[in-house]
Amino acid sequence: MHPIFFEIGGFQVRTYGVLVLLGFLAGVWFAKENLKKFGISENKVWDAAIWAMIFGVIGARLFFIIENWDYYKLNLGEIFAIWHGGLIFYGILFGVIPVLWYIYREKWNFWAVLDSAIPGITLGIAIGRWGCFFNGCCYGKPTDLPFGVVFPEGSEPHFEFGDVPIHPSQIYESFGDAILFLLYVFLLRRFGAERPGLVGSIALIFTPFVRFLVDFTRHYKPNAYIFGLTFNQWIALSIMILGLILLFRVNAKAHKAP
Repeated sequence: MHPIFFEIGGFQVRTYGVLVLLGFLAGVWFAKENLKKFGISENKVWDAAIWAMIFGVIGARLFFIIENWDYYKLNLGEIFAIWHGGLIFYGILFGVIPVLWYIYREKWNFWAVLDSAIPGITLGIAIGRWGCFFNGCCYGKPTDLPFGVVFPEGSEPHFEFGDVPIHPSQIYESFGDAILFLLYVFLLRRFGAERPGLVGSIALIFTPFVRFLVDFTRHYKPNAYIFGLTFNQWIALSIMILGLILLFRVNAKAHKAP
């Protein structure tokens, strides 16, 4: 665990913030490089990405506060302490709002944006989850597996479980998404031009699926469960269904093409 990346004159730069920002930049870089092929300018992509980041961070923080309201109602000053960690991935769906607006206003190719953005987001998560690990948030349940992790004294996981090894859930998700990202790159090179929307639709199925599986190893408060699954798992299932619907549309268009 290494929550502070470096410190200068009492000013701390948090590892969590550095890696989340790095993940965001990597995701946007991937998207803009792919969107160049469709005549979408780099400046426009960055404009959309910055607004998406603002909306996404607000949504991700809001979801986390709602999920942990029992803590925050007693610690109101911590609500805005985002540098301490505390973002829920699915809250970044708020970031879709400005992207959809840009697609409509600028008449961007929806399928091109889907193929570029979702793999880019997957890459961003793969990087950002290391920030969660170093920060000691989004941690797992106790485990007997040999690669269980014991977090140091003073960290939230140690306060919860002491010296009991727990699942490195953050790393599970990071590795899973890193593998998926490489798969998406391969599929884009193989099918991207002839099957627009295919990779984005597949990514909407498999990236949430990784999160769905990882959530079985993550520690949650009892009120985070709805009918045996976490709130995040229900959102993952919803996104997977959306991905399946879009995938059927992509395949239907491909069969109709002369």
